[in-house]
Amino acid sequence: MSLRHDTQDADTGGQTTSITVYGGAGQIGGNKILVEHKDTRLFLDFGEPFRMKDEFFVDWLMPRDRFGLRDYFFFDLLPQMDGLYDEEWLEGTGVKHTSPAFDAILVSHMHFDHAMHLKFADREIPVHLGTAADIIRESWVATGGKNVDFGEHQFNRFRTGETFKIGSVEVEPIHVDHSVPGAYAFLLHTPEGCIAYTGDLRMHGTRRDMTADFVRRASEEKPIALISEGTRVTDKDPRKNISEKGVEDRCRRLISSNKKLAVVSFYPKDVDRMRTFREVAVATGRKFVVSAKVAHLLEALEADKHIVVPDPMRDPNMLVYVREMSRPLAYEQAYIDKRNSSDHIVDSDFVKKNQRELIYHTDFMQLTELIDVKPEKGSLFIRSKSEPFEEDDRQEEILKNWITFLGLDFHTAHASGHASMQEIFSMARTINAKTLVPVHTEHPEMFSRCSSCVKCPELRKTVCIA
Repeated sequence: MSLRHDTQDADTGGQTTSITVYGGAGQIGGNKILVEHKDTRLFLDFGEPFRMKDEFFVDWLMPRDRFGLRDYFFFDLLPQMDGLYDEEWLEGTGVKHTSPAFDAILVSHMHFDHAMHLKFADREIPVHLGTAADIIRESWVATGGKNVDFGEHQFNRFRTGETFKIGSVEVEPIHVDHSVPGAYAFLLHTPEGCIAYTGDLRMHGTRRDMTADFVRRASEEKPIALISEGTRVTDKDPRKNISEKGVEDRCRRLISSNKKLAVVSFYPKDVDRMRTFREVAVATGRKFVVSAKVAHLLEALEADKHIVVPDPMRDPNMLVYVREMSRPLAYEQAYIDKRNSSDHIVDSDFVKKNQRELIYHTDFMQLTELIDVKPEKGSLFIRSKSEPFEEDDRQEEILKNWITFLGLDFHTAHASGHASMQEIFSMARTINAKTLVPVHTEHPEMFSRCSSCVKCPELRKTVCIA
C-alpha cells in the first residue's frame, strides 16, 4: 500500500520558497509545517493533533508501536515521506529507510501538540529549541515514564538574541509569552525575504513584553509571509481574556471565603500558574502542595537563570506530595527517600489531617489521590486550565462525576495561553506580511477580516510564497 506524499515533486512554478502544512491546517494543534528554500528543508514544530487518532482508535485500541508506523500509514494519519522517519519506526511498515532529506526541526515550545512526534523523525535530523524548553523536555522524559519519548536527536539550545544558520536560511528565535516557559516565535531570513512564524503566543500574560518584541521585530522585517496561530479566532470564543493577575485575585477570593481544602487543577508545565498559586498560598496563610512531577520541573528550571521559579524543597510556603506506589519512577522515589530528612515532603495522610491549611494541586490522571486525601464536603475544586474542546468530552464528564460524588464546590479561573481574535488580527495588521498563512485554527477563512492576502493552507499541499 503506497500513500507517498513528497513536496519534492510539487510544482513550484520556478519559485524557490514554499510552505507545506502537514499538521495544523484547519485544526487546533498538531503543527508540522515544512518550509523550503531552494535545497534547505526545515520543519516548524513536529506535534500531534489533539484528536488525531479519534476516528479509528479509542481507549485501549491504539496504534501498535511494535509495528512502528504501520498503523499510522495504513489509515493515512501520517504521510509517507522519504528521508523523514527514523529507521526504528519504519521497521514492520514495508517502507524503506533512506538517509535524512530534511535539515532541521525548530520547536517553538514544549507542548504535546508541537513536539510529541519528534520521536518519529530520523534521529539524524537535529532539533533546535529554547534552553528552557529543552529543560522541560528532559524533565518530561524523566517524569513521564515509558510513554514519553522525543527521540535520540541532537538537541541544540538557543536564546533570544542568538541567530543560527540552517542551510540557506538564517534563523532568528524571539521569545513570546505563552502558558509554558521557553516559548518562541521565529523569523526565517532567506535571500527572497523573511518568513515569520508565531508559534503559540498571547498578549495578556505576565510577559506580554516578550510577545511585543516579536511583533516589533517581525514588522521591521516586512515579511513575505506570516504563519500565524489562530486558536481563538472564532465568533464563539469560550475563553475570557483574563490576565494571570486576574486568576490570582479570583483564586484568592475563593480560597479566602472557604475554610476547607482547596484543590486546584492546572497543567503541570504552566509555571506562571505555579507562581500564582504560591502567591495565593502566601496571601491566604496556607501552604501550596505540588506533585513530585511539578517539583521536579521547578527544580530543573532553576538551572536556567533567566527564569525565576519557586523552590518547593526550600520555600516555606510550599510542600511536595508523594504518592503511595509499589513501583515509583526514579524521580518520585528520590522524593520519597527524602521523607525522613525533609519536612517539605508530605503524603495523603498529612493532607487529610491538614486540609484547611493547604492548597493541593492535582491533575486528571491523579484524581485517585483524592480517595486517600478524603476532602471534606464543600471543599473547593478550582479548575485553572482550558475548557474542554468539545461538549461530549469524556474526561470532562468523568471529572464532573468525581466532583459531584465528593461534594466539591467547583469553580474555574484560567488565563488562556493564546491571544484573542482581536489581538491576533491586530498583530497581523501590524506585521503586514505579503502573505498570511493561518494555522492552529479551525477558522482560517476568518483571517480575511484582517488581511486581503490570506492563503488558507490545505493539508499536505504546497503554498509557494517567493
